[in-house]
Amino acid sequence: MDTIWWPSLDKGGPVKHQALKRSIQEAIGSGTIAPGHRLPPVREVAWRLGVTPGTVARAYKDLVEQEVLRAVVGRGTFVAEPDMPAPLPALIDSSGTGQDARMLNLRTAQVVDVGQGQMLHNLLKTLPDPPPGAYVSYPGADRDAGLRARLADWFAVPAHGPVDPDDMVLTSGAQHGMVVLLQALLHGPRPVVLTEELAYPGFRHAAALVRAEIRGLPFDDEGLLPETLDRACRETGAQLLCTSAEAHNPTTIRTSPERRAQIVSIARQYNLQIIDDDCFRSDAGEDASYRRLAPERSWVVTTLSKTLSPDLRLGAILAAPGRAALPRVAAQQQFFGLSRPTVSLAEAALSSGLAAQVRDAVLEVQGRRLAYLRDRLAPWQPRSREGVPFAWLDLPRGWRPSSLSRAAEAEGIRIKPADEFALIDGRAPSAVRLALTGLREDAAFETAIDRLAALLAEPPHVMEA
Repeated sequence: MDTIWWPSLDKGGPVKHQALKRSIQEAIGSGTIAPGHRLPPVREVAWRLGVTPGTVARAYKDLVEQEVLRAVVGRGTFVAEPDMPAPLPALIDSSGTGQDARMLNLRTAQVVDVGQGQMLHNLLKTLPDPPPGAYVSYPGADRDAGLRARLADWFAVPAHGPVDPDDMVLTSGAQHGMVVLLQALLHGPRPVVLTEELAYPGFRHAAALVRAEIRGLPFDDEGLLPETLDRACRETGAQLLCTSAEAHNPTTIRTSPERRAQIVSIARQYNLQIIDDDCFRSDAGEDASYRRLAPERSWVVTTLSKTLSPDLRLGAILAAPGRAALPRVAAQQQFFGLSRPTVSLAEAALSSGLAAQVRDAVLEVQGRRLAYLRDRLAPWQPRSREGVPFAWLDLPRGWRPSSLSRAAEAEGIRIKPADEFALIDGRAPSAVRLALTGLREDAAFETAIDRLAALLAEPPHVMEA
């Protein structure tokens, strides 16, 4: 009896080495082969399956590079022992939170301080007494039903289609929502996640937590390039795409309707799930989102952090009708549900009109500051969008992101260079992101922009070759 486990091509697909990889990954994920198991030699697998040794070697090599397998010279290829992931830098940007009065923060795209701290504190003191039995049990499945009903109205825009409260899963912030979805949707020991080659760092942090491999793809002014998305799906067997169709962070680009349709067509061809990060939506969103275009494979992650308060830690996953069970179970298994104080305060903020009042005040401040930035930095043509709390600036000749960041810091200004949005093995353009919302006072923001404009106008001397 043959007791050796052999990979197969049963998973199909036009690329044989990808089929081999999927076979090995699924065997590891199911426990069919355990850590330390020795895989059959390349030439024997090739002979058995009727493929070239190069095809098998490529599959083995890819999985070794992804740390799914381990190659030992002279001994063979083995299923790798699981390792703890290397610690990542802190996701929260503490270097420019506006607490240091000496520094002018154009780095952190946090919500504008319009007094909502005191407003929420005052509202908290007006909440009714809790019912009998409160605070002695874990959150129940229906405790947040009233808040979900309020948020369904808040997040319901034509772009996403109708949002029923039952289609919503509440999380402890949008970043938590991203992790919940990755855990719910991905399978296998080393799944591949795709995103833009410049992307919100939270994508790679979330992928690292679930031991996924993240790949960056090029994009243009209309969004991800379809041909490279198609190739990446074909070559990597990617399971999921993380993107921001309405307001890409950091460039502010909105994916065009035509490009969205192309991306959906590719996603359906390769059974690719789509997570649409809609935390920085600039307006009601007139273009149909992926949730409307491909409800069978699309999920929206959003939050109140950018319009009300990040300290509430309130995020939401918008599922298509009838698809919320998967992330809801994952969320409940993680943390049971939002705390009673969070649910009560958020529901009161929405029902009383306080949330809308704060949102309108925040957008008014952002609008004033955006107008000032556009005027003072007009010679350098920053990319910006109404309602988006940051701008993207391609640097003039003579400046690099690192040198401008150092020079700006010497002038008391913090900015965010493009390389902080690039993946580990990705390339970064000569550009910086400028936040509109990291400072409380308009005067401080204008001072920072004035100093930055002066720097841009006087780049370092460039020696001609």
